[in-house]
Amino acid sequence: MEVFNIVNAETVSAQTLLKCTLGIRPIEIKAYCLLLQRGPCTVQEASRLLNRSRSATQRILLSLVEKGLAVREEELIGLGGYKYVYRSAPVGRLKAEILKNLEEWYGRMLVEVGRLDESLRDVGCGFG
Repeated sequence: MEVFNIVNAETVSAQTLLKCTLGIRPIEIKAYCLLLQRGPCTVQEASRLLNRSRSATQRILLSLVEKGLAVREEELIGLGGYKYVYRSAPVGRLKAEILKNLEEWYGRMLVEVGRLDESLRDVGCGFG
């Protein structure tokens, strides 16, 4: 969705907001929601619930971890063994990350608007 359309939309879906401000894909949003609603999950559990292969699910979950939207923790099992479980970051963290990105974007756009005359000349749009 274009920025102009988002600004002028009556409502913006959570998916559009997350996609545009955090750059996450629909399947990552689905995985985040799964972790948020269900609680801690192993790759195998998430794979079954997302209907994705184990390797694809692992990439999705690790992407969420890299983006700060999930954490990976070791959980002890049996006699000294462990498994990894993934937990969602709190919604408050998403909000903070969205606000940070919006502030950075707004600052960048102010700079670009300030140099619009020069940018227009650079693309052959001479004036005055």
